[in-house]
This record gives sequence, structure tokens and C-alpha cells, in this order.
Amino acid sequence: MKVTRTRLTDRTWVPLIASVLILSLLAIQGIQMWAPSAVNAVYPNNYGTFPAVQPMVEQPAQTIPASDTVTSVSTDHFAVQFTFPAYADPGNTVTISTITTTKASKRVNSLSIDVFAYANQQLSKAASATVLSDKQVYSGNTWQTTLTVTIPPNANRSEMIGTVTEVWEETTYSNYYSPDYWTYYPYYYPYYYPPYSHNYTIYYLYEPSYVTVEQSSQQTLPLTYVLATTPEYEQLSVQHKALQQEYDALVAKHNELTSQYNSLKSDYDQLTSKYNQLQSEHQAATVELGNYRIYTYVLIVVTVALVVALAFLVFQRRQASEPASAQDKQPRTAS
Repeated sequence: MKVTRTRLTDRTWVPLIASVLILSLLAIQGIQMWAPSAVNAVYPNNYGTFPAVQPMVEQPAQTIPASDTVTSVSTDHFAVQFTFPAYADPGNTVTISTITTTKASKRVNSLSIDVFAYANQQLSKAASATVLSDKQVYSGNTWQTTLTVTIPPNANRSEMIGTVTEVWEETTYSNYYSPDYWTYYPYYYPYYYPPYSHNYTIYYLYEPSYVTVEQSSQQTLPLTYVLATTPEYEQLSVQHKALQQEYDALVAKHNELTSQYNSLKSDYDQLTSKYNQLQSEHQAATVELGNYRIYTYVLIVVTVALVVALAFLVFQRRQASEPASAQDKQPRTAS
């Protein structure tokens, strides 16, 4: 009986050992991929935009048209009705209309209307008009007059003053009688004195006498109210300007901070976008790592099984080779 010994390199389990080594390397790589990820899955907060503030522009005060005011005054022979704006600003031009009505027939020397304004702490005449001059008037006559008044720019806060002045002449008569015995006058009238004791006639001459006196009547009334500034207003205006400057400085600082905030927000949005992209890649890699983990478990099981099988085969080979070695050591006998 002839027994042949095969070499180690000729045996079939050599490729099996090579496969085990390759699978072991793959298993080591899979174990390295189990390392925990350094990416944090917590999303940062989202920040909204912060708009810039525009400086406040002061709107000019709207000028409300002044309503007309109607006021009437009376002198001895006239009634005058005034129509004028209720208020106006310094430097403005206002129109004052009057209607003069005669209350009784009379001959008047003059009827005038004057308008005064309070400027530089004193009254100054702003307009004047003569309605009548040396005229015989009758009851019920009317006249219309228009005065254009320019309020002085330096007018004080007060009401304008209007005056109506009427001037006429008043005549006072006085009568006396003088006797005349020789001349007859048509204006004589007989007077019998005494009515007894003697029969003669005495005539008295009527000689009229009069005195003319110039009289006047004046009425005063308030007119348009001048909306001039006051010391209190000037003080508040200075405070307003100071607060306006502070407000403008705060608005400028706010807009500067807003610009910096928007710049940082733009950088933040870019980082957030990049973060979201990395987060998506991280999730895809996590899924892939899960798959690799499963595959690695399978490879480890297969590798362990192959190692066990290889060990079992090696053990069987050794068991089978030991009897053959014993037989080879025995002396061969000639047949």
C-alpha cells in the first residue's frame, strides 16, 4: 500500500484562508464606520428681518380756512355790520367788509372806519376808510365798504381793533324880541300892552339866534384774532428742535444697527443653507451607515462561520494525517 503526502500549498483550504482574511478586512472597515457622527441634528432658530426706520418728516400744519365772523355796532345815526375772518397769521392779508345803514335822517360831516393792530407792544393803524363825507343822509340808506388789511409780520398775539367814528354838527337856537316903534317889518306881530288904559300898538321884532357845535360818536369792536407766537411757544419750539435732533440721531443709530443686523442675517442664512445641506447629507450617510452596519453583521457572522469551518477542516486534516505518518514510520516488508 502506497501513501502519497500532499503539500500544504496544494490543499483546497488555502483559498478559504484568503477569503477569510479579505472578509476580516471588510469587517474592520465596517466597524470603523460605526463611529458616532460629529454632526448635531438640532436645527438653529430662524430669525426674521428687521426693517429700517425712516426719519420722521414733519408735515406742515394744515391751514384751516377761518370762518367769517359777523359783528354789528351802532353810532348815533348809523348801524355798521362787520364781516371778517375769525383768525389769521402775521403777514397775512385779510378782507373786512362792512354794511352801513342809516338809522335817522341827518347831515353828517364824516363817517370813517379804522383798523388797528397790536405790534411791538403798541397799537398801530393797519387800514382806514371814509364811508361818508359832508353828506345829507336819510333813514334806510346803505353803503358797502371793503377794507384790505395786511397784518404786520411783527404783530403780537392779540385781536385787531376796529373803530367807527361819526362826526356831525348840532345847532342850538335861541330867540329874543326887541321893540321897534317906527318901522314895520313883515315878521312883526302885534302885541297889545297893556290891554287897557291906552289904545296903542307895540310891535316886537323876532330875531333868531343859534349856536353850531360839532359832535362825534365812536364805537370800538374786536376784529380778527392774530395767531402770533408767544414766549411759551418759542420755548416749546426750542425743546421740540432739540428732541427732533435726538430722534434723528437715534434713527441714524438704529439704521446702522439694522444694516449690521441684515448683514449678519445674510451670513446666517448662508450658514443655515449650508447646514441644511450638510444635514441632508448627514441623514443620507446615516441611512447608508445603517445599511453598512447590517452588511457588516452579516460578514462577521459569515467570517466566524468560515473561521470555525476552517478550524474544523484543519483539525480533520491533522487527524487524518497522523495515522498516515504512523504507517510511514513502520518498516516496509517485501512482498
